[in-house]
Amino acid sequence: MTTRRTRPVLGAVALVVLALAAFAQADPFHLRLAPWYAGVLGTLAVVLLTLWITLWVRRGLVRVLVGGAGLLVALVWVAFSWLAISFLPGEAVLREVPAPPGSRVRLVLVESETLAADPVRYSVRVRAGSGPFEQDAPVWVGLSEGAAPTTLRFGAPTAAGTVVEVVAGVDCGYRSTVDEVTLSVDPVHSPLRLDGC
Repeated sequence: MTTRRTRPVLGAVALVVLALAAFAQADPFHLRLAPWYAGVLGTLAVVLLTLWITLWVRRGLVRVLVGGAGLLVALVWVAFSWLAISFLPGEAVLREVPAPPGSRVRLVLVESETLAADPVRYSVRVRAGSGPFEQDAPVWVGLSEGAAPTTLRFGAPTAAGTVVEVVAGVDCGYRSTVDEVTLSVDPVHSPLRLDGC
C-alpha cells in the first residue's frame, strides 16, 4: 500500500481510536474497567496519530522530532494511567443483594482500602452485568473507620428508575434512584458521622 493510500486509512483509524479513548475517559456507562480502557486506547491513539503525522512530514529531522514528541506524550499518558489505576481501592464484597424481578442491577456492600496503612471504608454500590463490560457505581460511601450499613434493599420501582435503599441505623436511611442503562445514581450519599448517619 502506498503512502498516499495509507495516510487516509491511518488517519481514520486514529480518529476512531481517539474517539473511543475519549468515550472511555468520560465513562457514561460506569464500566468497572474504564480506567484500563482509557489507558490502553489513549496510548494507542497517541501512537497512531504520531505515525499519521510522520507520514505527512517530508523532512527527516522533523519526522524525528514528531516521533520523539509522540513518544514523550505516550510515556506521560502511560505513567498517568498507571498511577490512576494503581490508586484504585482494593475491594472485598461482604454482602450482595440480587436484582429484583425485571431488573438487571444488584446491590453490593464492599469493604475497601487504598493502602495497607489506610483504615477500611465501607460503601454500597450498584452493579450490573459481568466480565469486561461490568458496570459499577456508588450509592452510599461511608467515612474512613465508619460503621457499615445494616440493611441494603430495593424499593418500589418508579418511572425514573430502580429505587435502592441503604439503612445505616435506626431512623437513618438513604434512598437513591438508579438508571438501569447507564447506572447513574441520584443522589450518591455520604454519611456525616462514623455510625453511618
